[in-house]
Amino acid sequence: MWSRSNISKNSDMGALAQDKEGQPLDLSFHSIASSDPLKENLALSLTGNASPVLLVGEEGTGKHYVARRLAAALLCDRPDAGSGACGSCPSCRLMAAGAHHDLVELEPESGKTAIAVSDVRSKVAQNLQVFPQISRRRVYIISAVKAETLNEQSQNALLKPLEDHPGFVRFILMTEDADRLLPTILSRSRKILMGRRSDDAIRAILKEEGFEGREAELAISYADGLPGPALAIAGDEDFRDLRARLFGLFEKLPAAGRSYCLTEGLGILKDEKNRMPQVFRILESFLRDWLLLQKDLPNARLINSDLAGEIKKQSGRYPQADTGRAALLIRQTGRALSGNANFDHTAARLLLGLRAFLGGDEEAAGAFVLNDRFM
Repeated sequence: MWSRSNISKNSDMGALAQDKEGQPLDLSFHSIASSDPLKENLALSLTGNASPVLLVGEEGTGKHYVARRLAAALLCDRPDAGSGACGSCPSCRLMAAGAHHDLVELEPESGKTAIAVSDVRSKVAQNLQVFPQISRRRVYIISAVKAETLNEQSQNALLKPLEDHPGFVRFILMTEDADRLLPTILSRSRKILMGRRSDDAIRAILKEEGFEGREAELAISYADGLPGPALAIAGDEDFRDLRARLFGLFEKLPAAGRSYCLTEGLGILKDEKNRMPQVFRILESFLRDWLLLQKDLPNARLINSDLAGEIKKQSGRYPQADTGRAALLIRQTGRALSGNANFDHTAARLLLGLRAFLGGDEEAAGAFVLNDRFM
């Protein structure tokens, strides 16, 4: 959803590399901000269950982070059966430095979206019998995250290694959708579901990365329980600038003239042409908060709590606003642009529609036919 790719994976390597004043590194399952069942499921891999582990979760759930914590535990010289890696043995220190010779990570090569079949054969199948150099085990982390990451041919090349490998080999696979994988892969794997996290869990993750206060709370509000987007937003000053600019536009639209929409307003959207999914998400969040404040719900959880006063005033000025149709127009505009509709025309229509719906102009709103086909 947000522009910074692989944030969970990249931030994990930064965290692993920290070794303050010679203290043991926390590579344990305790360092995973999540519910106990997830950690208990991971621990099963240390107590006799040698089945390949399949981590399943949508983008941003932290699959790379968890996969490395599990790999650290499997490679650790003296792991704890419940908490995983010790963080201080030679194996853990090599893991932290990103230089563990018994960890093999298989992802698409730079600039490509799929793992080549030849890589599955050369890096996995042909090396299964090579004894570990440092640890008692060799661990393979294999990405099947997107539909095209591990195609059917590559999956078929992986089947025999998953089924028949030395006792010192362990596999960790990652995917966003288990249904994309062959039934034979699924039948050989132990599936662990990774869901969204609580606000407190996300807050703990952000604090570990040095984000606290307003920037952390804003990230939590927009992240929908996903660590990856939370980390991306917290560290992205451009996102905060974009939100401020869009809120200025949002405030002006209900009373704006047609000329404003087609000039200055359209100019703002054209400047953000490459970030329109973020633009739509932010605009929808303003509408959601408007509706909650308009209904005066006592325990409403606002996304933009720091803007509550301004949004409340705006909802009071325009009691006839149709936020539902405004939100529908935003979603349909997104679909139209993803279908290669003309940007200027579609963006101008969006602004004129929002102006009509938010301003309660029934005559102007009547000109907008909203349906699933949208233009």
